[in-house]
Formats: sequence, structure tokens, C-alpha cells
Amino acid sequence: MTTIAVEPLRRSAQLSTRIVSGGLVQVSTPDRVLGHVRDEGGVHVALKGPNPAWAEEVGRYTTLGMALEALRLRKRSV
Repeated sequence: MTTIAVEPLRRSAQLSTRIVSGGLVQVSTPDRVLGHVRDEGGVHVALKGPNPAWAEEVGRYTTLGMALEALRLRKRSV
């Protein structure tokens, strides 16, 4: 049995973004939607989950890049 660290895999995940509506960006990898980032007047709210209506808030960040990193590096089932 071989064991590999999951953290380097998360760090190398390729993200794509798509504007859903004004102030809402969908964040995904090639195989799944990680979540969304909502702009609330200069504060970027990272939401994990495929549907923003039921998503869980990960955190609030000053930049879009930080919000994207929070979604990319969040723990998820493997």
C-alpha cells in the first residue's frame, strides 16, 4: 500500500472561474464545483458547495485571490 500526502494535491489543483451574475463567481476544478465567491462591497465571501443558496461560508477576505485560495485549500473528501 502506498500513502501519499493530500496537501500537495490540493496546492496543485487547477481552478477555473466563471461569472454567474454581478458579484458572484463560480469556482471549480476540472471535475467538480468547489464553491462560489460573492463580492459584498469590497469584501469577498468564500462559499463552499455547488449551490450558492445552500453553501457554507468559509470566510471573508480582502481580495478575490485570497478567497479563491481558501476554496482551493479547504479540506474535502478524497
